[in-house]
Amino acid sequence: MKALKLAEAKSKFSAVITDVEYKQERVLIEKRDKPAAVVIGYEDYKKLETLEDIYESKLLEETIKKSRFLSLEEVAKRVPIR
Repeated sequence: MKALKLAEAKSKFSAVITDVEYKQERVLIEKRDKPAAVVIGYEDYKKLETLEDIYESKLLEETIKKSRFLSLEEVAKRVPIR
Protein backbone atom coordinates (compact mmCIF):
# COMPACT_ATOMS: atom_id res chain seq x y z
CA MET A 1 0.00 0.00 0.00
CA LYS A 2 1.32 3.40 -0.95
CA ALA A 3 1.61 5.97 1.87
CA LEU A 4 1.46 9.73 1.37
CA LYS A 5 1.74 12.68 3.71
CA LEU A 6 -1.45 14.70 3.87
CA ALA A 7 0.06 17.70 2.08
CA GLU A 8 1.27 15.51 -0.78
CA ALA A 9 -2.07 13.73 -1.03
CA LYS A 10 -3.83 17.10 -1.24
CA SER A 11 -1.54 18.36 -3.98
CA LYS A 12 -1.84 15.11 -5.96
CA PHE A 13 -5.47 14.31 -5.21
CA SER A 14 -6.48 13.70 -8.83
CA ALA A 15 -3.54 11.34 -9.32
CA VAL A 16 -4.38 9.54 -6.07
CA ILE A 17 -7.95 8.98 -7.25
CA THR A 18 -6.73 7.78 -10.65
CA ASP A 19 -4.34 5.28 -9.03
CA VAL A 20 -7.07 4.02 -6.72
CA GLU A 21 -9.68 3.78 -9.46
CA TYR A 22 -7.68 2.32 -12.35
CA LYS A 23 -4.72 0.60 -10.70
CA GLN A 24 -6.78 -0.74 -7.76
CA GLU A 25 -4.23 0.73 -5.35
CA ARG A 26 -4.96 1.60 -1.76
CA VAL A 27 -3.40 4.78 -0.44
CA LEU A 28 -2.65 5.45 3.21
CA ILE A 29 -2.81 9.13 4.15
CA GLU A 30 -0.58 10.15 7.06
CA LYS A 31 -1.13 13.20 9.22
CA ARG A 32 1.69 14.21 11.56
CA ASP A 33 3.47 10.94 10.72
CA LYS A 34 0.51 8.84 11.89
CA PRO A 35 -2.01 6.92 9.78
CA ALA A 36 -5.13 9.07 9.37
CA ALA A 37 -7.13 7.64 6.47
CA VAL A 38 -7.10 5.18 3.60
CA VAL A 39 -8.35 5.92 0.11
CA ILE A 40 -9.80 2.85 -1.60
CA GLY A 41 -11.67 2.30 -4.82
CA TYR A 42 -15.43 2.02 -4.99
CA GLU A 43 -15.31 -1.72 -5.78
CA ASP A 44 -13.16 -2.34 -2.69
CA TYR A 45 -15.59 -0.27 -0.65
CA LYS A 46 -18.55 -2.35 -1.87
CA LYS A 47 -16.67 -5.56 -0.99
CA LEU A 48 -16.01 -4.24 2.51
CA GLU A 49 -19.67 -3.30 2.90
CA THR A 50 -20.71 -6.81 1.87
CA LEU A 51 -18.24 -8.40 4.29
CA GLU A 52 -19.49 -6.15 7.07
CA ASP A 53 -23.10 -7.14 6.35
CA ILE A 54 -22.20 -10.84 6.39
CA TYR A 55 -20.28 -10.43 9.66
CA GLU A 56 -23.12 -8.55 11.33
CA SER A 57 -25.63 -11.18 10.16
CA LYS A 58 -23.48 -13.93 11.65
CA LEU A 59 -23.21 -12.03 14.93
CA LEU A 60 -26.98 -11.61 15.04
CA GLU A 61 -27.51 -15.31 14.35
CA GLU A 62 -25.14 -16.25 17.18
CA THR A 63 -26.79 -13.79 19.55
CA ILE A 64 -30.24 -15.17 18.77
CA LYS A 65 -29.03 -18.74 19.36
CA LYS A 66 -27.36 -17.88 22.68
CA SER A 67 -29.72 -15.32 24.14
CA ARG A 68 -33.25 -15.35 25.39
CA PHE A 69 -35.27 -12.48 24.07
CA LEU A 70 -38.24 -11.10 25.97
CA SER A 71 -41.62 -10.56 24.42
CA LEU A 72 -43.30 -7.17 24.70
CA GLU A 73 -45.64 -8.63 27.33
CA GLU A 74 -42.67 -9.86 29.43
CA VAL A 75 -41.03 -6.45 29.25
CA ALA A 76 -44.29 -4.74 30.23
CA LYS A 77 -44.54 -6.97 33.33
CA ARG A 78 -40.98 -6.11 34.41
CA VAL A 79 -41.01 -2.39 33.67
CA PRO A 80 -43.63 -0.28 35.38
CA ILE A 81 -45.35 1.87 32.79
CA ARG A 82 -47.29 4.88 34.00
